[in-house]
Amino acid sequence: MVTITGAAGAGKSRLASALYTDVSGEFEDGGCFLVLDGARSREELLQTLIGALRTGDADTADTPLECLAEYLGKRHFLLVLDGCDELLESLPTVLVSLVAACPRLTVLVTVCEPLGIYGEDLFRLAPLAVPDPEGDSDLAELEKVASVRLFIQRTRAVRPGFALTTENRHAVAQLCVRTDGLPLAIELAAARMKLSSPQALLESLDRDLDVLSVAGSNTLSRHSCMRSAITWHLLRLHPADQEFLGRVAAFHAGFDLPAARGVGGVGEAETQRRLEQLIDKNLLHVGECPDGDITFQMAGLTRQYVLEWLRETGRYTEVLRGHADYMLSMSESVRDELTGPEQAHHLSRLDQWHTDLEKALRFLNDNGDEAGAVRLVCALRSYWQAVGRSRTGARFLEKALDTAELPTEVRIEGAATLGELKTVMGEYDEAHRHLVHALRGYRQAGDTAAEASCRKGLGTLAYHRGDLDQAARLLEESATALRKAGDTVAHAAALRDLAECHLAGGDPAAARAPAETALRESTRRGDRRAVALANRVLADVEFAVGNQDRAERLHRTSLEELHSLGDRGSCATGLERFAVLLARRYGRVTKSWRRTARGLGAARALRAATGCAAPRPLAAVIEEVREQARIRLGDDAFDEEWRAGRSAGVHAVLAEMTAPLDLSITERQRRYGADVPLTQREIEVAELVARGMTNREIARRLGIAEWTAVNHLRKVMRKLDCSSRVHVASWVTRREREEQERAGS
Repeated sequence: MVTITGAAGAGKSRLASALYTDVSGEFEDGGCFLVLDGARSREELLQTLIGALRTGDADTADTPLECLAEYLGKRHFLLVLDGCDELLESLPTVLVSLVAACPRLTVLVTVCEPLGIYGEDLFRLAPLAVPDPEGDSDLAELEKVASVRLFIQRTRAVRPGFALTTENRHAVAQLCVRTDGLPLAIELAAARMKLSSPQALLESLDRDLDVLSVAGSNTLSRHSCMRSAITWHLLRLHPADQEFLGRVAAFHAGFDLPAARGVGGVGEAETQRRLEQLIDKNLLHVGECPDGDITFQMAGLTRQYVLEWLRETGRYTEVLRGHADYMLSMSESVRDELTGPEQAHHLSRLDQWHTDLEKALRFLNDNGDEAGAVRLVCALRSYWQAVGRSRTGARFLEKALDTAELPTEVRIEGAATLGELKTVMGEYDEAHRHLVHALRGYRQAGDTAAEASCRKGLGTLAYHRGDLDQAARLLEESATALRKAGDTVAHAAALRDLAECHLAGGDPAAARAPAETALRESTRRGDRRAVALANRVLADVEFAVGNQDRAERLHRTSLEELHSLGDRGSCATGLERFAVLLARRYGRVTKSWRRTARGLGAARALRAATGCAAPRPLAAVIEEVREQARIRLGDDAFDEEWRAGRSAGVHAVLAEMTAPLDLSITERQRRYGADVPLTQREIEVAELVARGMTNREIARRLGIAEWTAVNHLRKVMRKLDCSSRVHVASWVTRREREEQERAGS
């Protein structure tokens, strides 16, 4: 007994038909493929089976079921029943009796949900694979994706000249994603290509589900439109389950059991029962997060249909209110966890929910609950900064604060949070205005702990602006007050920023104590992000006092941890600082300058994506090192590495940056051969001579004195037995030509 189930339009009937064609010949007594769309009752089912099988007269059979059992008996037979959705009540008992009475009978059924028969082999047909929505595969790779392949094939049936191009690739990929990889939906979309383009169809689909409908023979399905296919499934739900489905449809990016319980309005046991019902009916899909948590996702087309239904029934606003209330309560419940041992789990989960967070904030702002919007943004203050979404938090916060109806305490906290976010974004005047407003409010309210935290924010702002004296004074004052108030999170952050100030001011000895104290407090609290940030400061302290190996290890550890937490803004700063370390430690090695240029390019891309600005003291150092790298590599090589860093993924650049630098034998030495008597530096000088550079230009490119360049050139000429610069250039050209010939062979 095999049951094929799956979502509407998944291709259950087509799979059953293909299976029957493929394997029915292996059954000694053959088989029968029967479509049961017309049968509605047990009696109709039995009569249809008897008529299809032509059982003849069975003298010993008293009932139709016995007649079927007697006919099939010990036959080795395959019975395929397609379109059984109307027979879910009667079909199980009939099939149980037949399978029990006919030991060599195999039955395969297509149905919208499991039959619940003991021993039933359930095959849940998944949709076709879809492209990565954020991927950038080339055309050849994109055409290999199953859903794209089907779309192209079916589109060519109505428009023979259709081809996947650079211009339409994004729209085709998005169409396959929007149709959930369902073969029926893809075929319906492809049928529209006769008079439409992928781009136009995608835009229409966002507005109207009915564009996925056709007339005629463009699909083998019994459904001619996705709306009717989805309706067919939803009408089989109990009204209470329909309402529950409507409530969870508010989640854009999936949800977990607590979220379903939070918006569903029923207890845990009933929530689980309803989720199981919806999973069995293929209206929800189950996924698993890397940490083992189970999540539930509704197909995009089903969700679009349900949201349209909610609008038509006047319940849309009510459902969005429940969703926004849940996102607010959830955010406030994890506020303290974002700086504790479970921060990695919560940051990851919140980042998966970022679209839902934005949706909730938009609803709160647009429906007169600006106080709720401010509370939600403030609760996730650590999240916006940790995952590089400061601009998002600031945008919604600014809109919410632009109303006169906010309670005073909510407005003050909102101003403090907005000031912090604006500092990260580099909008320093705005940041100062909001932080000063919050400081006055806390002072008037007599909230000394919050006042100290706000003063810490002003100190951090002063450091970002480059006013190191004011920054050190404010951070020292706030650190003392925060320690007395028992706010260990803000205290550690103040000490860490104070250490940054001392480093920027050229006093690494003064930076060590606050950085180490910040590290101890953050480690004791289990705040992995704060530990990584403290280690990054200590890495610069160690480098400044000559402990270069330890500095490099600390930078690697910090970068890897920040990347694992998804902290893109801090990764940008980490890449920049590690690039500076490479340039200063391995400045004589060209490979280090290539890594430096690539790392700085990747950091620039991260800053553009996250809106996180580099503090001015760091920005000045970065600009100096960037210009040095351009001089050392030359414009073309620098631009190549810079572009490679900007376009490569963070993970790839980070892995390359933090890999140990191989100084044993260089790429140039490998290229010229082991018999070359020149050192790495001498090879560099010889190559620059071959490019026609003067001694002064060579010195500038390599960052050395002109007389040092002259001495290197003399050694080159002596070792190669060359009497002039022209002979040196000829030697380089000959070696390069020999290498090209070897590579060609």
